[in-house]
Amino acid sequence: MKIVILTPEQFDNFSKDHPLHTFYQTSNYGNLMLKQNHEVNYYGFINEENTLIGATLLVTGKLFSSYKYAYAPRGFLINYDDRDLLMQISNKFKNYLSKQKIVFLKIDPPVINNKRDSEGRILPSPYANDLIVFLQNNGYSYFGENQFFGTLKPRWNAILKVTGSSERLFDNFEPNIKNKIRKSISRGVEIIQGNYNDIGVFYSFVGKKHNRPLSYYQDFSSAFGQDFELYFAKLNTEKYLKNIKALYEKEIEHNEKINVEIQKEGLNNNISNKLTNSKITSDKLLAVYKNELMQASRLFETNPNGIIIGASAYIKERYGLALLIEGLNQTFSLFYPTFLLKWHVIEKYAKAGAVYFNLNAITGNFTPNNKYRGLNEMKLGYNAEVAEYIGEFDLIINKTIYSLYRKNKFLQKNIK
Repeated sequence: MKIVILTPEQFDNFSKDHPLHTFYQTSNYGNLMLKQNHEVNYYGFINEENTLIGATLLVTGKLFSSYKYAYAPRGFLINYDDRDLLMQISNKFKNYLSKQKIVFLKIDPPVINNKRDSEGRILPSPYANDLIVFLQNNGYSYFGENQFFGTLKPRWNAILKVTGSSERLFDNFEPNIKNKIRKSISRGVEIIQGNYNDIGVFYSFVGKKHNRPLSYYQDFSSAFGQDFELYFAKLNTEKYLKNIKALYEKEIEHNEKINVEIQKEGLNNNISNKLTNSKITSDKLLAVYKNELMQASRLFETNPNGIIIGASAYIKERYGLALLIEGLNQTFSLFYPTFLLKWHVIEKYAKAGAVYFNLNAITGNFTPNNKYRGLNEMKLGYNAEVAEYIGEFDLIINKTIYSLYRKNKFLQKNIK
C-alpha cells in the first residue's frame, strides 16, 4: 500500500460513495478550513493493484512554536475491519508527518462502538468491536469513553432513519414532541428558508453557543454553497392573535356548557367528580388563553410583520441531512420553535427521498440527574437512534512534545 496526493475532485469522487462519508470529509469542508487559516491536503491509499481503497482529508494547524498537529475530521475513509490496512496507513503517516514537525494525528471515525436503545441500554450484538483496544495497542492515545462534549466532534449522536412516509415518521414521534409541534403551529409559528444575506440574523441566535465569529458561518455558507441551508421560525403575530382568540372563544363556549350542566346536576345533588374536574380544567385554560390573548394583542401591535424567534442550519449530504446548529429566543421558548424547525426539515426532505437525519450531539449519560437530559429526550423523541461512536484518538508522532502538549491545557485549547 502507498499514500498518494489526490486532487479535490478525485477525493470527492471517492468520498461521496464511501460508507463512512460525512460532510467533514469533503473538499467543501477543506475549503472552509483553508479560510480558517489551516493547511489542507487530500490523500489516497493505493493497493498493489493500483486501486484506490481509501482516502482522507487532512487538516494541519499550528500547535506552538514551529510544531503542528494534523487532523482527519471524522477519520480516514477506509474499512476499519481491515486492521492491516489501518496500521499500514498509520505507520506511513507517522513517518511522513514526522518530517513536517507534526506532533500527532487526530482521528475520530464514525464507527459504532455499541448499539443502544433510547434509554441508553446496550443492545445485544454478535459483533464485538475491539477497535478501541486495537488502536490503543498500536500507537494511538485514546481520549476515553466520554459521555459529554469534550471531543472536537460529538461522540454521541441522534440519528433518525427514514422509514415510510412523512406521516408515519410523525406518528412515531414521542407524544410530547408531537404536542409541542402542534402547539407551535397553533400559535402561528411559520418556517421560512433563509440565504447568505440572512446569516447575521441566524448568528444572533447561535453566536453564543460556540466561540466562533460571524465570519465562520459566512465562510461555511460560501464553502458549501447550496448544501448549506438556513431555516427560521417566524412568529406570525397576526395569525397568533387570530388563533388564540379563536381558542379563547371556543373555551368560553365550552365553559358555559359545563356551567349549565353543573346547574342541572346541582338540582339533583348529582355533580360528579368528572364534571367538577372538567370545570377546573376549563377555568385554568380560560385563564391561560386570556393571558395569551393579551400577549398576542401586544405582540401584534408592536410587531405587525412578525418576529423571528428561532433559527437552524443544516448541511445536505448525499443521502440525508445533518443539523449543524440551532438556537432560539428564550422569551418564546414555549412556542417551541426549534421543535417545529426540525419537523419542517424532516418532513421536507423525507418527501424528497432522504434516508437519514443526523440531529447532532446528545450525551451518553441517560440518568435522571443528567443536566442535559432534556437535550437527549428532545432529540431521541423524534424516534432517533443512539449512535455511540468509538471516540477520538491521537496517533502520537513526537512522544516528547506530545507529552508536553497533554500536560498544558492552554495548548489543547488551540486545537479546532
